[in-house]
Amino acid sequence: MSSHLAAMVVFAVFVSVVFAALMRDEPREQLRFGLRLFGGLVAGGILAGWLLYPLPF
Repeated sequence: MSSHLAAMVVFAVFVSVVFAALMRDEPREQLRFGLRLFGGLVAGGILAGWLLYPLPF
């Protein structure tokens, strides 16, 4: 894996699959929840990265 973005996307996929399977019973609900969770994780990670970018670390 060569980038942090790719690692974040792979992590988001695994987390979304597991949480969707555990939290929803119907396959259609699992798919919708998993996709929403995946989008939220990726968007939240990108947003947090942009907000933290100007900080002097």
